[in-house]
Amino acid sequence: MIVFWRLFLAVTLTDFVFFHKTLHKQQESHLKAMAIRSLAFAILALLFCHRYLTMGWPFLEEVTLPGWVCILLFALFHGFTDYYFHFGGKYKWGYTLSFFVKNFVNVLFLVLIAPFETLYETGNFFAEPWVVFLVGLLLATRVLGWFIFAIEQDKYGRDYPTFDEQWMLAMMRAIFFLIMLLPGLRWAVAFIVWIGACLYARKIRLLDIPAWAFLISSFGAAFIGFLVRLRFYLVG
Repeated sequence: MIVFWRLFLAVTLTDFVFFHKTLHKQQESHLKAMAIRSLAFAILALLFCHRYLTMGWPFLEEVTLPGWVCILLFALFHGFTDYYFHFGGKYKWGYTLSFFVKNFVNVLFLVLIAPFETLYETGNFFAEPWVVFLVGLLLATRVLGWFIFAIEQDKYGRDYPTFDEQWMLAMMRAIFFLIMLLPGLRWAVAFIVWIGACLYARKIRLLDIPAWAFLISSFGAAFIGFLVRLRFYLVG
């Protein structure tokens, strides 16, 4: 699982951190955006998995290929999904469908190429805590944000969120995530205090988001934090 989580981290960074407004607008009609996404993933994945690039990976469970070849093949597939898997404007809830379909097929591809025998290096499903922490933080801050944005596109036809808006909400979710990592029962007190502060901020429109988006942000980030908490406190 060492390689899988490192690849997953590379995908998450590529899709939800380095993917800015310009590329978002170009992805449906420009091969340039696809190439940039593929290249960004390939660089990150090769860097993160440099220790495993020459070992044999079970590509699609059919043939064994060197790790670097599997990464480059996935990079091409990743760019392909970004360019072609767009249903927004074509179907009801098309943007939300695109979010789920693209991420599902990419994670499935990772499962089919990752050399899971590396699990035996540690005997631990979540082998590297620093990678699990970063993945959890990105899921809570950026991935949840993109999920909410996809729903807003379908419901309201809204434009790409402003820099201030997306980062303020990301910081709110980051605090919910980090609260869950506090030792003992301190997280419960901190959670109550922070959700109260966020509700007040929403009341005075400092956080100008609908109720459903606030619930997804707060409880979604807290749930992800809880899962990461299990790794740090329950897994030896």
